[in-house]
Amino acid sequence: MYLSDTRNNVSIFSNDLTKRNFTSIPLLKKENGTHIIGIVFDTPSRTLFWADALKENIVKMHVPMEGEPGDPVVLHNLTGSSPRGIALDVCNSHIYWVNSNTTDPSIERSNLDGSDRIIVIKENLYEPLAIAVDHAEQKIYWIDDVEGIHFKIERSNLDGSEREMLVHSKHQQPVYLAVDSESIYWSDWVHSAIWTMPKNAKAGDIPMKFKSYYDSKRDADPAGIVTRDNVGNIDCLAILPRMEKRTNLSKPVLRVITETFNNLTTSTEESDLTTESSSYCLNDGQLNKINNTCQCKPGFSGSFCEISLCHNYCLRGKCVVNHHGLPECECTGTFSGARCEKDVCNGYCLYDGDCFIQNGMPFCSCKYSKGIRCEEPNDIAEICAIYCASDRAELSDISVTSCRCTDANQTAERITLNDNFQSGTLLPIFITVIALLLLMIVGLGCYVNQLRRRPRIKRRFVVSKGGVTPLTSRPQIPDNQCEITIENCCNMNICETPCFEPKLRNGVPRSNSTKKEEKNSLLDNMEGNSC
Repeated sequence: MYLSDTRNNVSIFSNDLTKRNFTSIPLLKKENGTHIIGIVFDTPSRTLFWADALKENIVKMHVPMEGEPGDPVVLHNLTGSSPRGIALDVCNSHIYWVNSNTTDPSIERSNLDGSDRIIVIKENLYEPLAIAVDHAEQKIYWIDDVEGIHFKIERSNLDGSEREMLVHSKHQQPVYLAVDSESIYWSDWVHSAIWTMPKNAKAGDIPMKFKSYYDSKRDADPAGIVTRDNVGNIDCLAILPRMEKRTNLSKPVLRVITETFNNLTTSTEESDLTTESSSYCLNDGQLNKINNTCQCKPGFSGSFCEISLCHNYCLRGKCVVNHHGLPECECTGTFSGARCEKDVCNGYCLYDGDCFIQNGMPFCSCKYSKGIRCEEPNDIAEICAIYCASDRAELSDISVTSCRCTDANQTAERITLNDNFQSGTLLPIFITVIALLLLMIVGLGCYVNQLRRRPRIKRRFVVSKGGVTPLTSRPQIPDNQCEITIENCCNMNICETPCFEPKLRNGVPRSNSTKKEEKNSLLDNMEGNSC
């Protein structure tokens, strides 16, 4: 088994699966600007092929059963293309690869020695990502990441004829593809899963999830995928009649591009290409002379590579392009989020605590308080609040060297009452209120005193015939005589009736007219009670 690793010092390893405890043997050391994303092995010739997206080429290397592997040899120099998935047609000695350049996508093939390079599929492609060969059915399958949220899985004959679509779905990011005798399989980065679909699926059939890594390992990115045929090697003689039949039925016209062999371009050609690319393609993009388009480096797009994916993407951090070709932000300081747009320390630590990030989470370093968010103030905080709110007056027997007063210390102003405010404002108000109350009491007293009347003596005239004088021991007078008794009703328990009149009257000196009225009243009573 051969595998590639984009995050190690070694790009390609080999493993002997016949051994129980095998170890990975390095075959190819990693070089700067190398990104191997597709790898296949031809068993009859023991040749390893791989596609390098950054160097934009397809390379082969002989791997003998024993001994050291041979030197890598460039099979195709695909400057201006974006080679991704590759696959082998063992029976016809062909190698297929996909060009993911969205400006000029294609599916191509050549012989294993690099000759007879042709374009198999050109039309109705957006960004083909992976390809697989079905030897039994003499078909090729490929994934096309359509613009937006959709993707397609299609197939055709080996020459590109009889093209048909099997899957047209959305909300997935398929990257690699494999085929066996009954089903097709693909890996998906969105759901971190492997999906499967029968090759003879009908319209309306839904793909099934074959294996999911989302719950067990959420950061997994399932990549390369292969199927193993346990019945033996591919029998090319058995499928030969089917190959001849399809060849006779349809012979599509295939456009030959160039005959590219195992030779590298000379330094002069590279220099001319660099000069022409720099004047036409921006941001170190390479010019494709075949179709006169720019092949942009990861992180750039546009007809002239003028659009940077990282332009204004990260608000508070550094933008990098990941191995998926997407921009990511490495946030600095206390910022987080997909675009470093959120300050996790904003308002997190109270009482002037210092906030910092530890293991992706905010933590507080408290100065005058305690708690996870410094929400519990210490005694010294209260003392410093009083100190700062009192114009920094000296506090006796208390050290205030650790107090840090600021103009915005609103907390101290809310919890502290200044002594000057108490003595200079509250005391005069209190004295004024008391003085007003006293004045009101004096005024009410004078008013009541004026309205109040002292009891005065009222004379009472009692006319009786019997001559009985109350409370006296005088002899009884004859019946033919009348007696007039004038009582001074100054005591309630002496007079038979109250000595006060129902209505108050002013205590003014009685005039002569008043005396005459009393005499007239007395005479009237005497006439009414005449003997």
